[in-house]
Amino acid sequence: MAKTLRISHPAISGANARETLRFYTETLGMELVLRQPNLDYPSEEHLFFHVGDDNFIAYFVPKEGVDPATYEQARPGSGHMDHLAIDIRMADLEAFQVRLKEAGVTVQGPVDRGYERSIYFPDPNGVTIELLAWITEPPAGMSQAAIIRRAQQLREARGAAFIEDDDVRAAIGELRKG
Repeated sequence: MAKTLRISHPAISGANARETLRFYTETLGMELVLRQPNLDYPSEEHLFFHVGDDNFIAYFVPKEGVDPATYEQARPGSGHMDHLAIDIRMADLEAFQVRLKEAGVTVQGPVDRGYERSIYFPDPNGVTIELLAWITEPPAGMSQAAIIRRAQQLREARGAAFIEDDDVRAAIGELRKG
């Protein structure tokens, strides 16, 4: 049976071209790997940011001279994209908070997510971004899906509401044993 491999990229529309480019490259430190006209809408530009580990974010923004007022700001909540989550290393969480605050970005968190810590903030187009760090980092070559799947089973077995870091560590230990 054919299977999906991974999410290649979310494709987001935004009104703030210059700010979007600066935010994702300078503030978040992503590499812009593609910049070209949007093949479907000639009045837009297609930006393609490398998040890391062959994961990407695509942004469609108005070309220079196009009125950005024709674009709607993002709205979180039901029926809309609530947020875009991006993995980071725990050791980098504080540095990102500092960098974002220095850039004038309002940051919420860190928020305790059981086995992760997250910070939330808006990008220049109103899209909520979550930077999340696993407390216990998945070992190289070990599938996050396998870790979460086993940690979920362990959480359910102990009757807990959420996966905790202890579940993740136990899952990693079991998966290493094979």
